[in-house]
Amino acid sequence: MNQLTFRPKKSLGQNFLVDENIARKIIEKLTPNPQDVIIEIGPGFGVLTKYIISQARKVIAIEIDAKLCESLRGRFRSSKNFTLIQGDFLKTELRNYLEEEVLVRFLGNIPFHITSPVIFKIFQIRQFASDMTLMIQREVAERIVANPGGKDYGILSVFSQLYSKPKILFHISRNVFKPKPQVDSSVIKWDFTQPADVGVVSEEVLDKVIHLTFQQRRKMLRKSLQQIPGFFEYSKKINFNLKKRPEELSVHEFVELSNQISKLWKI
Repeated sequence: MNQLTFRPKKSLGQNFLVDENIARKIIEKLTPNPQDVIIEIGPGFGVLTKYIISQARKVIAIEIDAKLCESLRGRFRSSKNFTLIQGDFLKTELRNYLEEEVLVRFLGNIPFHITSPVIFKIFQIRQFASDMTLMIQREVAERIVANPGGKDYGILSVFSQLYSKPKILFHISRNVFKPKPQVDSSVIKWDFTQPADVGVVSEEVLDKVIHLTFQQRRKMLRKSLQQIPGFFEYSKKINFNLKKRPEELSVHEFVELSNQISKLWKI
């Protein structure tokens, strides 16, 4: 089986990278080394796998498509540092594949419709990861690195910039994928070794504040946070400008606000 005979599944959002120059550029930016443990999400036909497998200590590939798994097993059967997991990345217990004192690296070409779930799943185990390099929809990548004050700034922006230092490495034309998607892509890297220099009192409260406010992003904070029981009473003790809207708040300000809330009550 090859890319010419394989029929991509729309339900899985399969768009395969077919440009070797782009593949090599991604690996060049990734800079794998002999100590790396890399978890590859959706390896497809192995266009990236074949490069990292010769440079990393271990490659763990997670692929949901049974036919692609068959192809990958045949192609890399002689590679002792290659482990293939047939299954849904979002349902895979990643902690089973983590090693003590070794920070893993994530790599993948992500189906557009599951971009946010994939990112947030990795955020949950970010303490075990050094970085994450993904090909995603360009529009989403630009939201991730957006600054406060604009329409692109949102939940993904805040969490990405809180937990890491995200950076768009380069953009990719839709023409280098098969089948061709309707939008262009970007390669973006999250460096988890460089989180924001803030101290979070309660991640649960911070998560609640960020989601509640961005659900009503055009409203002032004092309005959107009224969903919290007893907010009117406690808001009088909060030393923060609650007339602001969420898109105006920096990561540090979100943490400052949530820390004040955390000290007053539990959500």
